[in-house]
Amino acid sequence: MNEQKKRILVIDDEKIILKVIREELLYEGYEVDVASDAIQGYELITKGRYDLVLLDYQMPFKNGLELLVDIKTAYPKLPAMIMTAYGSIDNAVEAMKLGAYDYVTKPFEDNELIVKIGQALRVTERMTGQTKREDGETSIVGHHESICEIRKKIRKIKDLDLTVLLTGDSGTGKGVVAREIHSVSNRSKRPFIHVNCAVLPANLIESELFGHVKGSFTGATDHKIGKFELAKDGTIFLDEIGSLNPGMQAKLLTVLQEKKFESIGAVKSVQMKARIIAATNRNLEVAVENREFREDLYYRLNVIRIECPSLRFREDDIEELVHYFVQKSNKKMGRSIASVGEETMSALLQYKWPGNVRELENAIESAIALSEGRILEFEDLPIRIQKISKTSTDNELNGRNLLEIKEIKEIEAALMRNGGHREKTAKSLGISRRTLQYKIKKYDLG
Repeated sequence: MNEQKKRILVIDDEKIILKVIREELLYEGYEVDVASDAIQGYELITKGRYDLVLLDYQMPFKNGLELLVDIKTAYPKLPAMIMTAYGSIDNAVEAMKLGAYDYVTKPFEDNELIVKIGQALRVTERMTGQTKREDGETSIVGHHESICEIRKKIRKIKDLDLTVLLTGDSGTGKGVVAREIHSVSNRSKRPFIHVNCAVLPANLIESELFGHVKGSFTGATDHKIGKFELAKDGTIFLDEIGSLNPGMQAKLLTVLQEKKFESIGAVKSVQMKARIIAATNRNLEVAVENREFREDLYYRLNVIRIECPSLRFREDDIEELVHYFVQKSNKKMGRSIASVGEETMSALLQYKWPGNVRELENAIESAIALSEGRILEFEDLPIRIQKISKTSTDNELNGRNLLEIKEIKEIEAALMRNGGHREKTAKSLGISRRTLQYKIKKYDLG
């Protein structure tokens, strides 16, 4: 049985280069499509399945690095190689930082291009085989009750064309949940566009989201495709939605109501087919009460709500997360840490993790980078974690450690703020009502 041919897209504005590369790749047994600019190239990517994209640095409309960002944002697993003129190595280095697998310099030497393409395809195939998982199986780590509830909810809503609102403190994994919903849904083969609303300049955010036409305002020297248009019929993830200014809130509300949008300066509307997932670490109910966030937009976003709990409320998952991040960091850094020392794990379990899962992952990466053996030792941990661990051994009260004491105080304060109302208290803490009941019983806060 013949092995399925690998399909490659070549994007370059020089027709002679396209012709030469296409003929050479066809001779090597690949299927080949070509495009002469970034817009045409990206359009082909959204319509077809490619095993690798080869793109030039210098192109009209967008250069290779700008197109590379769009490709890696929407299709993070699609390998891309960049072609750059001899002597422009800085461009190639920047491309590698942005996610390019490799680069080749023009003019090509001997069969360098063919060799590098072959290597990229083999490496990608191995990685895909290692990370492949069964349909519907989630990559969210942990078995705490709240995490099981999230998995269950994802299974129920994954294919529904409804807006999802993810809430929780910074670092709780809202981005992981958003990508998981997309990955197990019927949109999984379509683009996933992640937009961090908090980092977009206020004067550019409309252009970034909806695009603009050439000459529509000062500085609009080219046509720009916005994130909503890039998302096509995939998923657009609006992270930190609570940071949008009032004008953009009104614009987004209109898009959600009418299911269409216009680029700045355009006369024709574009139909919105993407699913919207929004996330915030702000309490939007309070923001609505303070008139900082539109109530009508809040209700449009809050159709399906998933709360991502803080790590301090799922301490039973810390050990599993530690082992997961050790394996992940081993692969990333080419290390071979085999186990975590008992004192090390004890310190990790005692630490409060104000930065949540993101802080835990960063701490493990840092420790592995500093480790000199095959066991992760206490001394490898960041100093702040070592200090908390040493302090907590001298601060036990009634058989409880410092972490538990702080958690008790936090729950008591939340109960007091909310007049003892369990539902409101659970919501303010970012946990389920069932988890709160368990904590109240565990700590005898009755």
